[in-house]
Order: sequence, then C-alpha cells, then structure tokens
Amino acid sequence: MLGGIRGLMQRPTMKTERNYEDFEHTRFSLRNGWNTSYKGQLKTARLQRVITPFRAVNNAGDLLARRDYTCGGTSQQTSNLRGLGNRFGSVHTDICDGTGVPAATCNPKYVYDSSDYIRFKKQGAVVLNYNKNK
Repeated sequence: MLGGIRGLMQRPTMKTERNYEDFEHTRFSLRNGWNTSYKGQLKTARLQRVITPFRAVNNAGDLLARRDYTCGGTSQQTSNLRGLGNRFGSVHTDICDGTGVPAATCNPKYVYDSSDYIRFKKQGAVVLNYNKNK
C-alpha cells in the first residue's frame, strides 16, 4: 500500500469526472484483476520472481519459471472409473517443491498484444495513486 486508507479514495479538490465508465473499469481491474498476491507469496518463500512484472501481474506464467510444474489441485480423472490412469496416463499432483508459491494456472505460450502492455503501463501509473490522500 502506497499511502492513504486502503480502499478509500480522497474527494477530488479539482473538478474531475470520476464516475465515467473508463475510470470505474480501471479501478475494478486493478482491484480484482491484477495478481497482487504474488508479492506476499514470494516474500514468505524468500524468493524473487523470475518473470517480468507484466507477466506476473497478469498471471501469464509461473512466477519461478518452473516448466510443467503441478502441485496439489484436483485430479483430472474420476476415481471410480478404474484403469483410466493406466490407459491414458496420470498427472502426479503430490510432488511439490516446498516453496509455497502456487503453480501457474495459465497458458504460458500465449503471446500478448502490444495493446495489453500499453494497458498494463497505464494501469501501473494509476495504481501508484490508487489510495493516495495527498
């Protein structure tokens, strides 16, 4: 948190239009869309992210760049259908690396458009003043 009271926006001193659709959409996506929990996860594990801030915030890759990593989660096969694991192969979900950083749940091969990066930079400028009181 950079300043101010969490979730509170100070009353504007100048005449600004803060109830138009773009402003609401930007604040909503910053509050609910950005992956902001990754900083705390890395801090408790005493690790640093390997991917760029753009990919970390947009959940566009594993934070530690682990390839084909799974840990926990639901099984992709039904337990009462015998033999599916042997027939089609199964995913080992009990092999964790002990860092406490969850596995990525995204398509890391997706190529983002330049408009996505421009939107990220604009939202990054807005997030600096998200809770500012002065």
